[in-house]
Amino acid sequence: MAMGRMDNSVATIAVDQAASLRRLVGGPGGRAVALTGGSRTGVTSLALNLASALAAQDRRVLLLDEDDSRHNAVHRLQLRQRFAFEHVAGRDVRLDELLLAAPGFELMPLKLSLAQAGHLPPGRAEQLADEYDSLIARIDWVLVDARPVVEGSAPGLALAADDVVVVITPSGESITDAYASIKRLHTEFGRRQFWVLANRVRTLETAMALFQRVKEVAGRYLDVRLKLVGFVPEDEQLARADQLGQPVAQAFPQAEAVEAFTQLASVMQHWPRRAHSADRANLLYRALDVSRRLASLR
Repeated sequence: MAMGRMDNSVATIAVDQAASLRRLVGGPGGRAVALTGGSRTGVTSLALNLASALAAQDRRVLLLDEDDSRHNAVHRLQLRQRFAFEHVAGRDVRLDELLLAAPGFELMPLKLSLAQAGHLPPGRAEQLADEYDSLIARIDWVLVDARPVVEGSAPGLALAADDVVVVITPSGESITDAYASIKRLHTEFGRRQFWVLANRVRTLETAMALFQRVKEVAGRYLDVRLKLVGFVPEDEQLARADQLGQPVAQAFPQAEAVEAFTQLASVMQHWPRRAHSADRANLLYRALDVSRRLASLR
């Protein structure tokens, strides 16, 4: 269910200045929202079903799948992946050749390894950013099934998204992982604003209590702003839809979780834009640029 609206560094990389300026003033296309959390918090299920809910509201959606495990979105929907980012990095295929057709939306497997993203041929990151701009020109929302933001791991697309949704569950481990994710994205990459989504809870009161635990700890040690965006109830039909490889709205239209995703999708469309989003490069260019900078430090 949804809640109310929410009211440097290392050496630079030499690139063509005019092309860089075009990217830094922002390109066309969808707002990028990354969903992340600890293991077993249901991030992939949430991302798939939220993409489906947005599509049902006539939004054009692209889901970026950063998970390369056998439980990722590609495998859950029983899609056949032909190419990976390594093929794009090596100029074997275009970026749009990674696209797969999902129920009502498009899906792209896009796992950036630090080795690949950090050592692209000269000018390749800029080319990929232009390809990404062309691809998302027709997209309203870009959702990212982001890999966990854990200490010591290579950063992923979550650090470059316009918004980050941190997923929590009643598990104590998920609360710890949520705080760790917020801390890393704040202290290492300067993010200050986060949305929080409670999953597998039975009531709004439980969701609020879990959120308060995360908010109190984060507020004690970090200069961040957190907002509870809503919750998704524990729902056996949602779990069954996951097993069937279908969005819950398609498999079980009357399921309680369907209403929750519908409300979340509606609320997201009233989120305020980040004040400085127009001055930032697109998601892919930001992710590649940070990866290059980090790779240069190793």
